[in-house]
Amino acid sequence: MQGSETQKTNVVSLFNARDKAVDSASQAETGADDESFEATMERNKRNKDRIEKERLNANKSVLRSYRIKN
Repeated sequence: MQGSETQKTNVVSLFNARDKAVDSASQAETGADDESFEATMERNKRNKDRIEKERLNANKSVLRSYRIKN
């Protein structure tokens, strides 16, 4: 009898996992409504500009380290 009790505690319910996935998806959808489209565009533009600057600096340092001339 003890063996069957141990097996019962190791069973994973598929229904609980599905319910958690639905809850997290609904939270993600509600969180997207909090930010306006313009704010998202502005944030994306700032990130794009920042990444471009970082890439330019990284490329310059690589050119210097390998002593490559343009």
